[in-house]
Amino acid sequence: MQEIKKFLREYLNEVKPLSLSDEDFLNYRYLDNHLDSFGIIQFIMAIEEKFNIILSSEDTESEEFRTIKGLIEIIKSKL
Repeated sequence: MQEIKKFLREYLNEVKPLSLSDEDFLNYRYLDNHLDSFGIIQFIMAIEEKFNIILSSEDTESEEFRTIKGLIEIIKSKL
């Protein structure tokens, strides 16, 4: 989980600097104001490439996908 969280934090921090505690980061709703629609596509592609997984439309449309904690769980389930 730490490797996944580190990757997600570093990726999002490059897009737009974040200053959140670990707990706040896990609950962060990054789709609300961190990524635009093109940024979301790039983010999904980076996740798929990094972890060698495929995120389905069911995954990306789920409520879990909207928070970092949920996204980590989705990624873990695919590994």
